[in-house]
Amino acid sequence: MSLLKIKRSLTAILHSRLLLSLREAFIALIPYFVSSAIAILLLNSALKLEIVTPTDKAYSLIISSASLVLSLFPVFVSVSIGFFISKNLGQSGVVGAMLALLCFLLHGQYVLLDDGSFELNPSGGTPYAIIIPCLSSLILKFFVNLHPNLDKYFHHVSRFLSEKLLVILPFTLTFFSFYTFMPIINAVGELFATWITPDVGQSTIAELTFERMLFTHGLWFLGIHGDNTFNMVFDANYLLQPIIGDLPAKTFYDTFVLIGGTGCFAGLIIAALFLKSGSHEKNIAKLSIPFTAFNFCEIILFALPIFLNPIMLIPFLLAPTVNFLISFVVIENGLVNVTNETISWMTPTLINGFIVSEGVSGVLLQLSLLCLNTLIYYPFLKWHSEQINFDKAIGKLRDQLNISEQLRNKSESNFIAHQLDTEKSNKVLNEILTEISEGRLMLYYQPQVCQQSQTISGYEALLRLEKKTGDIVGPYFLDTLIKHDETEIIDMWVIEQACRDLEFFKQKKLKPIISINVNPKVMSNSFLIEYVCELFKAFPNQLKIEIVESSYLSDKKAVLQNIASLKKSRIQTVIDDFGTGYSSLSMLSELPIKFIKLDKSLLDDTDSPKGKKFYQQIVDLLHNMDKSIIAEGVETKEQLVFINELNIAEVQGWVYQKALPKKEVLSFDKEFKSVAE
Repeated sequence: MSLLKIKRSLTAILHSRLLLSLREAFIALIPYFVSSAIAILLLNSALKLEIVTPTDKAYSLIISSASLVLSLFPVFVSVSIGFFISKNLGQSGVVGAMLALLCFLLHGQYVLLDDGSFELNPSGGTPYAIIIPCLSSLILKFFVNLHPNLDKYFHHVSRFLSEKLLVILPFTLTFFSFYTFMPIINAVGELFATWITPDVGQSTIAELTFERMLFTHGLWFLGIHGDNTFNMVFDANYLLQPIIGDLPAKTFYDTFVLIGGTGCFAGLIIAALFLKSGSHEKNIAKLSIPFTAFNFCEIILFALPIFLNPIMLIPFLLAPTVNFLISFVVIENGLVNVTNETISWMTPTLINGFIVSEGVSGVLLQLSLLCLNTLIYYPFLKWHSEQINFDKAIGKLRDQLNISEQLRNKSESNFIAHQLDTEKSNKVLNEILTEISEGRLMLYYQPQVCQQSQTISGYEALLRLEKKTGDIVGPYFLDTLIKHDETEIIDMWVIEQACRDLEFFKQKKLKPIISINVNPKVMSNSFLIEYVCELFKAFPNQLKIEIVESSYLSDKKAVLQNIASLKKSRIQTVIDDFGTGYSSLSMLSELPIKFIKLDKSLLDDTDSPKGKKFYQQIVDLLHNMDKSIIAEGVETKEQLVFINELNIAEVQGWVYQKALPKKEVLSFDKEFKSVAE
């Protein structure tokens, strides 16, 4: 594989959604790392300066608190990972965090029940702090995608609430699914633990220390606190034994191997300072100098980042390996004299070298190793800086994937605002419902005229309300009813009244085709469509249902099935208001609908040359798609002439007649036929 392909592969890995989510999760924990480091530094400084002693009550309290905070570290990790992965997968970050925490605490055996009381088990649960949240977030996404579309049942509930209701089943399935595969994961974990358990009886102290170094660095690379995890899981008392002469293994390791902390980060900082100004790596290195001076590594590890970064894995393992081998050979051959001095791991580099060697020989060895570490890190840092701009990648990911989170935050704000507005809104709704109940709903009919035969091809049923004052008005109330999702009763009335009117016309020896308008959600309601088919069984080919294009967007599969059911019952479907709102050519090709009604607003715009050209192009397109066009809103003779020039099949508008009560339809129809003859 060429170097270019390797670079591209590493870039793809680094920019994968899961890895970027994990990095975001650990970057969010940096305040925890920094505050913990400062607390430990202050406590050890107070001990060194004899401000406090191990026998003081304050010391015991601080140590107990520090131990608890350290034990809770896996909990913070699991919550953070669950939040960011779920958020970047388009799910609720809070729900993902709760699920991750619940699964980790129980299935990760972090919390155990012992004699009726609960206790923490950090040693057993820590390895699962990353594995379980990743799995829970991915499985939750899988079950959400598998979940049937129930949005239509929650259309009257805010997005904020419906999102939480719709995730209940996937949440439950995800939690219980862990019972099926956790035994396998536990078995693999136990097998791995057996394989990596140090063989104290068969290995030298140097071999055990070297193995521990590789293992802890591997854990750090995965985002797990390597040293603490190793010490909790395995017996590391051999570190107190001499590795060379009287030099304890831990002192050797802290002084001559981890120069600047895990991964020999003092050399990394120097290497980063040679990069161009403004680079992410150089800025992070500068920020971490005060902490690296005392061997705290978390800022570089997670913010640069080192962990889960395949480009930086090689120097991260190579630098301490080189330090270990060179230091061991140099000290074993007496080139550097050492004592059995035991020092804190937080003692700064060069100072600890001077103390352990009781002179400059240890300092010179550290400086040599520091130069080697710088040389090891520099090419990888330069490559990383040139190929991967992590800061921009995170920003790009946030821009691409945080849309759902922004919508979620907005929906939550809207939900609160909606609650405040409910009383006022309900008052308006109640007034509307009262006006409808006190008045009388009616259907008026406006004729549609076939331009070729000059006959009435049908009538559109238009809703009217006769108020108690006797005034007849249009359906001004529909917007309010739609807003409150209270149109179902109106839709049912229109459907049933249309059937009654067809019966009325039948008795009068008239057999008109009528078109009714219904709310878009009707077309996705299979039960209601079945009812319509049964209701109009006695009036084949006399009913058309006009729908707006958004009907198709709610549930494409259901809409297509319902259109087919209507057609089978000899009920045609018409696309109404074409040219306004959502208009899609692909939708036109997918829907098995022949009749298209052009919205009045398009015709009104034909007063201008651009508007006229646009109208012509739409008509040509629909003709090429073999659609039958109805021009709506034709009010003047000039507009009628223009429409006829375009060979449009049917015309509806005031140029022929305004909407009429059903009783007047009879006389109009008779008169129109006589004139045509």
